[in-house]
Amino acid sequence: MDWWKKLKNNPLARSGASLLLVFYITVMAAGFVAPYDPYVGQQDGALLPPTRIYWQDRTGELIGPHVYPTTQGPVDLETGDRALIVDRTQPSPLGLFVKGDPYKLFGVFPTDIHLFGAKGEGKLNILGTDEQARDQFSRIVYGGQISLSIGLVGIAISFPLGMLIGGISGYFGGWADAVLMRMVEVLMTIPGIYLLVALAAVLPPGLTSTQRFLMIVAITSFISWGRVGTGDSRTGTID
Repeated sequence: MDWWKKLKNNPLARSGASLLLVFYITVMAAGFVAPYDPYVGQQDGALLPPTRIYWQDRTGELIGPHVYPTTQGPVDLETGDRALIVDRTQPSPLGLFVKGDPYKLFGVFPTDIHLFGAKGEGKLNILGTDEQARDQFSRIVYGGQISLSIGLVGIAISFPLGMLIGGISGYFGGWADAVLMRMVEVLMTIPGIYLLVALAAVLPPGLTSTQRFLMIVAITSFISWGRVGTGDSRTGTID
């Protein structure tokens, strides 16, 4: 296969494919990689900066990587900044394969083991928290499930349609080619942004945000398959 030979001989393509594979494995095991539940906020932990990692306790003794329980303090009326309250009396060691929020690995196996985290009252928010005190890193990992599934859903719909219609058009040619290609041209003239706005307005209100998003992707894929393959009645090939 020519595409496989080109991929093996292109170091940049191999690096990109490897990185993409890591991303897909990460989001497939999101519950294991993410240290916290992306929908559960922390007590008094809204808009926290990335957690600082300490190596020494408050007495200066080296005890290894650890964090402390951190919350937002009152707002400074002069500067508008909020002070961070760090409880240095409760060091929470960092570790691998720690117990935390329960989840289902790959959506099937129930467990509570996470790749990394803090053991104790402290929280390891490597990217901070949002306005609802939810861990940003965990939300990004779980959100990647939707983001990375867009391409798969779109290709799964548009590629077979494009290959099928383009193949029929190129094989039979003549009136079949003319009719199918005019249909493709009509579909390609539909403005995508206006279609998205219309779909967002007419979809049932009871759908979750994930279902709504995937449905919009699926519907728009039905009008984008024309760019995948077009028939050529003179050569019988698919571009």
